[in-house]
Amino acid sequence: MSASSLDTIQGMALDPKLRMGVSLEMVERALVTAAAGDHPDDDTLIVALNYRCNSRCRFCIIETEIDQRLEDTNRAVFQAVYRANAAARAQGRGFRRLTISGAESTLIPDLPALVAAATGDGGFDVVRLQTNARKLEDRGLVEALMAAGAREYFVSMHAPTAELDARITRSTMSWRQMNTGIDHLHAAGARVLSNTVICADNAPVLADHAAFLISRGVQEAHLWSFLNIGDAGQQDELVPLAVSVPPLLAALDRLDAAGVPATVKWFPRCQLGRHAAKLDDHQPQMLIRDEFQVRLSDGFRFDCVHARSCAAFGRGCSGLHEGYVAAFGDEAARLAPVEEA
Repeated sequence: MSASSLDTIQGMALDPKLRMGVSLEMVERALVTAAAGDHPDDDTLIVALNYRCNSRCRFCIIETEIDQRLEDTNRAVFQAVYRANAAARAQGRGFRRLTISGAESTLIPDLPALVAAATGDGGFDVVRLQTNARKLEDRGLVEALMAAGAREYFVSMHAPTAELDARITRSTMSWRQMNTGIDHLHAAGARVLSNTVICADNAPVLADHAAFLISRGVQEAHLWSFLNIGDAGQQDELVPLAVSVPPLLAALDRLDAAGVPATVKWFPRCQLGRHAAKLDDHQPQMLIRDEFQVRLSDGFRFDCVHARSCAAFGRGCSGLHEGYVAAFGDEAARLAPVEEA
């Protein structure tokens, strides 16, 4: 995404001084096709709210932007998106679900008001918050968010023990706060989905992590391969397939046995065996600072040595990320082309 962007959305001007480096034209494009998309997530818009966090996860994909201390997304951006989406929904188009992400969205005091406006003025049916759930130890905040219309929570859950959680998040308080927050979400009747990044720290214990997710009552489990984007300096969290795949498959077996739906991202399809259908590298439309979009476009290349002969590559499977290949090679002997069904 180029840093040069349109300053209108659905024909409505947005003062460039208030845009704060956010590219609105991708929302304009997505509004045209959202209702008729080929993927269930095509009716979802993600908006990054802020670039601050109360954790410091060792693999955070926006750590660079957090270090830059970028300003929060101006409320004028949200208002423009809400107006545009409401107009599009009135014409049978637009987005049905809004995901508000951070860094950490719950650090924003007016978050309940933003949520209420999304389902009121914005025409969204569902609001999902992406969060580490630490601030949700405040039962009053959970009740305010639920009353405002945030009924889905995509909770970062990266470790099955307090000790490992503290290593990953670099916080000795995150484990207790997250678990208390999840208790409050369940008590309030929220839908809780887990968000796990598979990295060098947690890959060996993924089966235990699946048992933890089940014990915490998550209704969906999402497991992502860690991607080292550009020069973020997080190479030590990369993990070879030989280490990550066996415990990942064991974790998926456990989730299946418990009846918990699972989604896997950024693993080669040929490595997933009977769980291959769980692979889903599709990403909803995201509205985030141009600084991140530019960095992502410069470091988000995938390939596979079997690309020309594999029926899955480019059609659900992305192969290996360039950062992985730089660290461990192309895995030519391990990967195998998928044949046409």
